[in-house]
Amino acid sequence: RMNFDTRSQNAWKELIEKESVTRISWHRKFQATSNEDEWFKRAFYTQATSKPVSQTLPTIVLPPKPKRRYDSSDTINQLREKLDVEHNPDILKEMYPVKKEHQRLLYDGFSAEDKGRFRYLKVRQEFAPEQKYQYPISSSMEYGWKLDENAHHYQTPIHARGKFIEESFYRTNGAFQ
Repeated sequence: RMNFDTRSQNAWKELIEKESVTRISWHRKFQATSNEDEWFKRAFYTQATSKPVSQTLPTIVLPPKPKRRYDSSDTINQLREKLDVEHNPDILKEMYPVKKEHQRLLYDGFSAEDKGRFRYLKVRQEFAPEQKYQYPISSSMEYGWKLDENAHHYQTPIHARGKFIEESFYRTNGAFQ
């Protein structure tokens, strides 16, 4: 339900006046003459030719072609060798294989004694994700992925707190530059 205050009444009045002016101007332009067919033809052709038609069509921009997953010069046997999962099981693994010395920690003692699994997980925690995984598994891992590359650019301010996160974590988009 609309409230009809002065502003909305004036807006409605203006819309009605514009509509009536448009109707009157159309009738002046295409008013009926003695010959009814002539009036119809004049109205039809004037409307059809009043706007210039552009002669050129818009250019079609095709999306880029996706990269091929394989080299077209490879034979079927070469493709089979590349995708041979039975003989190359590392293709489908997310993590790099663990070193033997770290794997031995699993079987050396109990977690309650700060040995065994507890010690193994502590040692594995010291490694960066890039050293343990072949690629970021989840979107949350992408935030810290290869963070060490940016760490050597960081310089500690002399008389202030550091802004390590702002300089390496956030993407600069030019809004605050």
